[in-house]
Amino acid sequence: MSAERRRHARDECEDPSDSGRLRVAAVASEYEGAMKHLRKLAGLATAGALAVSTLLFAPEAAAIDHEVWTADGDPGGVAWFTEHGDYVYACDMEADGWAVGLDVYWNGGSYTLSAGGSGNCDLADASEAGHNLPENAYINFRVYLHKDGTPYAYQRTAQWYNDN
Repeated sequence: MSAERRRHARDECEDPSDSGRLRVAAVASEYEGAMKHLRKLAGLATAGALAVSTLLFAPEAAAIDHEVWTADGDPGGVAWFTEHGDYVYACDMEADGWAVGLDVYWNGGSYTLSAGGSGNCDLADASEAGHNLPENAYINFRVYLHKDGTPYAYQRTAQWYNDN
């Protein structure tokens, strides 16, 4: 509300007539309407920010088939696997000085991914040499946190069948 409108509203408050009270009520109603509009916009902005942050952490592939999180109380790392295209992600989820590591291994091969810094991910897919996973086979994943000579902290393992 502008300073002039506030001054006008104050003058109307000092008017003892019914018309002055009605004008004050109209101004108050207009102010409340504006505040409701601002609250609605703030809610939409918050929802939009949540949607964007979700998309930032989602893999580029269409769908995540499998995921495994580190075993710490507030998981600091996650691994995602999408069978079609053999997309494998290792993502650091917290700015806590720890990095996430991921060992991917199967009968006949293996590779390791690592990412540090909240929101950072390391990605491998079938188009890269050494990252094409065998079809119709079990693939093993070990996700963990590491820093300063502490390897394999809060590790968790998973095994998924790659049938795509």
